[in-house]
Amino acid sequence: MRRGLSTIVLVLSVSAAAASAEPDRLNVDFGSFPTGTACKVHGTSGKVSLRTGREIEFKVRGDTGNVSFTCTQPDGTSFLVRTGPLLPQGNFRLVAIQINQDNHAHIFWDQGGLRRSTVPGILDWQ
Repeated sequence: MRRGLSTIVLVLSVSAAAASAEPDRLNVDFGSFPTGTACKVHGTSGKVSLRTGREIEFKVRGDTGNVSFTCTQPDGTSFLVRTGPLLPQGNFRLVAIQINQDNHAHIFWDQGGLRRSTVPGILDWQ
């Protein structure tokens, strides 16, 4: 009985680790927001790069499981986005998320072919 219980515990812990794996790289793109919108990244000790232009694009390498962003628009309106709950289950090298002003996100990852998920209601207006 003892061996059976320890086997079950081992299987459950491996399953939990696989389900909560975070990608090596996380790309987050804020598209269609007004010019002058500024965003800051929180919740990572990984390497973060930012590119601005028509869109605000963050690339995070390492420590990607609990990343969040606070953004302020030119009119003073601000919002928070938590990307951790948006990450697909599994172990992926790269996950790309496009955050849209109409309060939804498109999540892209490769799983034997490009996969996509759309999640509504992701902007937490402050």
